[in-house]
Amino acid sequence: METLKTSKRIRTYSKNNELVVQRRKQIIEGAIRVFMKLGFDETTMMDIAEECGMSKGLLYHYIKTKEDVIYLVAKDQYEENQVIFGKEKETDDKLIPKAALLHYIDFYYRGVDRRQNYNIFLNQVVARLPKEDRKVLFEAERNALNILNDIIKRGVAEGVFKAQDTMLMTHNIFLLGRVWADRRWFLAKLYTINEYIELEKTYILRMLGA
Repeated sequence: METLKTSKRIRTYSKNNELVVQRRKQIIEGAIRVFMKLGFDETTMMDIAEECGMSKGLLYHYIKTKEDVIYLVAKDQYEENQVIFGKEKETDDKLIPKAALLHYIDFYYRGVDRRQNYNIFLNQVVARLPKEDRKVLFEAERNALNILNDIIKRGVAEGVFKAQDTMLMTHNIFLLGRVWADRRWFLAKLYTINEYIELEKTYILRMLGA
């Protein structure tokens, strides 16, 4: 597994690493719920503490600022991507290009649905991260993009797909998945996630001439 190319240590007063991981996961989930309701600027550390069911003093044992939460969400997403996309690559490498593409779309779009609040939150606040810390997000996506790009390139080489620029096509497929999170207030009234995925699979195969 690759390591982050940016390293940031967020202060903690606890020496129990397992407890730190557990508490920070609790804080991330609670903070995102509050941010989605109140907005990042309007949310206070006390709001986060109350949502997490802890005192403000205890909260400060694990994070120092709201910006720490942004970084922790980005880092959490990176680490999850490293694990789940690594397993996805192992599966896709065993499939023919068309089957691998459809499997990847299903896998990625369901992940967007599962983590849609995370994705919306990060899109809204990523600019607040220092430039070096943003690399965490870039690293989180780079591997996922490369796996899909490799599938498409393999399909082009075998004459299954038609694409002049495989990386541009890769980004287009990613963006179609993220539409489900960004426009869920509208799309969820028209389609279930299963219906949306199947429709997008058909559309993407047409784009690739498959």
